[in-house]
Amino acid sequence: MKKLIIIALLAIGFTSFAQEGKKKKGGGEASTEMRLKKMTEELSLNADQQKQLTPVLEEQASIMKAMKEDPETKEENKGKMKENGKKIKGILTPEQFEKWQANMPKGKGKGQGEGKKKKQGGESEE
Repeated sequence: MKKLIIIALLAIGFTSFAQEGKKKKGGGEASTEMRLKKMTEELSLNADQQKQLTPVLEEQASIMKAMKEDPETKEENKGKMKENGKKIKGILTPEQFEKWQANMPKGKGKGQGEGKKKKQGGESEE
């Protein structure tokens, strides 16, 4: 009976460990590379722009991670994200920047928070 319990606990432990490994693969470097690849395809980035964007996207990923880990620093990190957006704007051409902003997911960029208001109120304020 003890062996059965030990085996069950080990199985649960290994399962949770495997799931943690999957989460780690999806974040960090892989997501930065994927974002750079997606931006390259959508915005037709040249090699120089790709090189310049890599550290900016890595910094952005670390800021997002910090925001998730410590909600207390959310306002401070929002400021860092705005600075990061300015860096991206400096790297992209005006046309690329406009297209990048248009392709941003809802809730990010100019209309930040608008979608949340609609969901919470049940009706839009239009």
